[in-house]
Amino acid sequence: MVVVSLQWFAGFPRFPIDFFRSWKDHPHMATNASQFARILGNYRNADGRFPDGLEDDADDTQALRLALAEGPGLVFVPPGSYRFGDVTVPPGVTFFGAGQGTVVRLAKGAKRIFHQKDVNDWRLRDMRLDGGAALESWPTRQDLGEHGVEASGCSGFEISGLVVNNFNGAGIHLSHTAASPYCQWATAAAVFNIAAGGNHTGIRLDTRAEYMNASMLTCQGNSIGCAIHGGNVKIANSNFTNNLTGMLIEDHDNGSHGAISNCLLNHNRQWALRARHVAHGMCLDNCAFFCGGIHLEHCKGVNISASIIACNVTTLGDGVNRIANNFMIIRNETFDFSPTTIIESNFTDKGPWEKNSPR
Repeated sequence: MVVVSLQWFAGFPRFPIDFFRSWKDHPHMATNASQFARILGNYRNADGRFPDGLEDDADDTQALRLALAEGPGLVFVPPGSYRFGDVTVPPGVTFFGAGQGTVVRLAKGAKRIFHQKDVNDWRLRDMRLDGGAALESWPTRQDLGEHGVEASGCSGFEISGLVVNNFNGAGIHLSHTAASPYCQWATAAAVFNIAAGGNHTGIRLDTRAEYMNASMLTCQGNSIGCAIHGGNVKIANSNFTNNLTGMLIEDHDNGSHGAISNCLLNHNRQWALRARHVAHGMCLDNCAFFCGGIHLEHCKGVNISASIIACNVTTLGDGVNRIANNFMIIRNETFDFSPTTIIESNFTDKGPWEKNSPR
């Protein structure tokens, strides 16, 4: 048994108040520890100005790039208002703010705030990103390719604790997230504790956005809450509510197969779930679909089970899909199933559902 004294713990700095003050002087740290933890405000922009978070229109991209370039470690951006454009967080760096008190806006002329291309092992945490689009126009938002975070060809990363609002594109846009071939030796990627609203798409898992865990997502007030175009996707414990379309699943390269569980899709104006041309199946279980509708169009292998369904359901095409073991809340909903759809073991508060397929 290893015994550690309280005196040993007391020697370490408090976090976060004393962290950046005393880390470099702590006897347990290496001699270069002053560069391990750094604050954005200590770096100058090209015009000599230090980022202070007080100038809403000031572009601090240059200072941030200097802070990030000093190597692996922690880079902290204090509360305030900043503007960045097309910034890349290098390998081994965690860039984090003070929660919603740190507001980062899209720099003028930039297409995204953070652009991660072929970069592994980075962390982006705890801040609010704002694309500057008018909040009230979200139902007619166009996709102009302006994103909060765009990552392609990356693995071993973490995106957490972000609020992403008002982008004419995706709040978070991920693609090609796994190593190849067939993801051998890829390290895990995780997206969690994200709130996305006022965007064209809250979170887009695009072509080959694969082999990562996404959870605790709250997508509200977007044209599309969550779009899934990549295979081997896992989403859990999330809310997709008050969007035009709560969740869109549509095949791109390698399909859109995966697993979605314990999610709420509620009060979406057009569709709770819309799936188009899914070729390799998708499992949705322990979810709740209220309002809007479920629409499966030319899909194969979509399985909705152990869920609550209180919305219209339509299946089109000759693909075999399955809706089973669900609790159906019947009010004024309409149901239109293709002949190949398997409907079994569903029930209402009156007993077995009358639309179950005969055995």
